Amino acid sequence: MINKISKLILVTSVLLLTGCTGSKNIQDLTYIVSIGLDYNEENQEYTAYLQGLNFANVAKQEGSKPSEPVPTFVGSASGKTLNLAVRNLYKASRPSLFFGHTKTLVVSKNVIEHKFKEVLEDVGRNRSLRPNLLLFTTDESIEEIFKINGLFQYPPVYSVLLTEETTAEALQDDIGATSLMHFLREYYEPMGSAFIPKISIDKKSWQADQPYPVLYLNGYSLFQHSQFKGDLPSRPSIIVDWLLTKNNQIDFPLYIDDELISTFKLLTKEPKIKYKKEKGNFPSLSLQVSVKAELIEKLKDVQYKEVKSALEKSLENEIEKVFNIGLDKQVDLLNVGEKWYRYHPLKFNKLEEHPSFYLTDNTLEEVIVKVDITHFNAYRYDHKSLE
Repeated sequence: MINKISKLILVTSVLLLTGCTGSKNIQDLTYIVSIGLDYNEENQEYTAYLQGLNFANVAKQEGSKPSEPVPTFVGSASGKTLNLAVRNLYKASRPSLFFGHTKTLVVSKNVIEHKFKEVLEDVGRNRSLRPNLLLFTTDESIEEIFKINGLFQYPPVYSVLLTEETTAEALQDDIGATSLMHFLREYYEPMGSAFIPKISIDKKSWQADQPYPVLYLNGYSLFQHSQFKGDLPSRPSIIVDWLLTKNNQIDFPLYIDDELISTFKLLTKEPKIKYKKEKGNFPSLSLQVSVKAELIEKLKDVQYKEVKSALEKSLENEIEKVFNIGLDKQVDLLNVGEKWYRYHPLKFNKLEEHPSFYLTDNTLEEVIVKVDITHFNAYRYDHKSLE
């Protein structure tokens, strides 16, 4: 009798387990990995772009190279709201759309200039999207960006649109990706700046049978006091990223009297800020930057002391130049205000009574860069010059 009851329970359990037949197989879904948003001010309509992969795209990355390119599907639809625009795509989408693996959000310049806060609120309320979404801006066609594959026709999961490299090699001379959560934390701060990387298409660097376009990060879109303040070109963006991001490295060419002397690989930590007595509502300050340098190429014999001094001076000029670009755009590019207001709440309250940009031409009194050349890459220097 007991054996019969056990068999009955076992059979019933098996039948119950087979009851999840309503779930879809992984190959029967369209995986949305990127969402792009544009806004037409004249029509007052949003256009949503979806980049879809299916299981075949993903499965083939684990094996050998695909025998033929696997196409990436890009869908688009317009609507008065973001949800209506995306909903219009559902009607024309089989296999069904699945947003659980969405990794990237790309917003156009029109969205930033006209509807950015509304978009941030809509995306934040959407339970299907994760706060660690990678966030990009662009001046280019989102549809064209979504069609671009990785090198060797690998799927877009190998492009900068969907990968956040963390290796030392990848962090060299590059602009870091930003997650939605990280950006929002800085965007709503009362002082300091927030950045979103700009993604662009490079149609010249690679060729196969014909020019092979690839994606790259081409500067930052800048925000201060939750307001869009314009774009920062690639080179100063790399300097900002190098100063504010841990373990980031850059290659730096050293010129003396307009002649290229050598090239270095530079590693630094976040600058130390020394605040001084307030001359107005915000103090003047000095920046102290410690740099470890590795000599990569030596193109001309110059004494060590002169090379070291010229390198320090060149870096001081670069940092001052970045700070002054921020002044022109009214953006605190080096985030010198963010640290100050946390330790001076009473002075910050007084500063808030005067809602204007807090940095002036007199804020940055000096930049002091100390370079330690730790490796000479087999190049020899006269020992006497090292003394």
